[in-house]
Amino acid sequence: MPLPPSLKESNAIPPGTYIPSRKLSSQGLLAVREAIFASDGDLYVADRDADCVRSYEGGSGNYRRTIVSQTDQLDKPIHLLFSPDGRYLFIGSGGNDSILKHDIACNSTSIFVASKSGGLNGPAGMAFSDDGCFYVASRNSKEILRYEDIEGARHGKPFIKDLNDNPEFLMLVRR
Repeated sequence: MPLPPSLKESNAIPPGTYIPSRKLSSQGLLAVREAIFASDGDLYVADRDADCVRSYEGGSGNYRRTIVSQTDQLDKPIHLLFSPDGRYLFIGSGGNDSILKHDIACNSTSIFVASKSGGLNGPAGMAFSDDGCFYVASRNSKEILRYEDIEGARHGKPFIKDLNDNPEFLMLVRR
C-alpha cells in the first residue's frame, strides 16, 4: 500500500502502515483505544494519550481533522460508538467517567452522561438496543448500566450488577 501524501514526511514509516505512530508523523497516534469506521467510510480513532478523537480518510489513511479534544471536556477517550442513524458519535471519557455525544453534521460536542452519573465508573463498551436504550459497561463498578437514548438519564437500577470481572466490550445481539 503506498503511503498517503500527508505521511511522506518521514522515511522511517514501515511499508504497509495505514496510520503511523506520533513518533513517526505529527499526524500519527499515541495510544489507540478504539477505531471504528463511519457510514461515509472515514475512520474515527480514540487516542487516549493525546486526549482526542481524530478522523482519517478510510481509503487512504490521510488525516482529516481532530473531532473532539480536551476543549470539549474529553479526558482519556476509551470506546467509540455511532448512533444507529450515524448522526452522533458517542465517546467514553475514561478520565472523568462521562460519555460525550458529538453531532457529526453540526460538529458540536455535548455531555451525554455526566461524570459519575447513574454510577458510571470507568466507561467502557457501549451499545444501543432495539428497545431504544443506551447501554454502557461500567468497568470499575462491574455493572452494565442502561440510559434513555435521548436524555442520557439512567434507567433505574443497573441492568446487570455484581459481575465477576470488569466488563470492557458490549455488542448488540439480535435474536
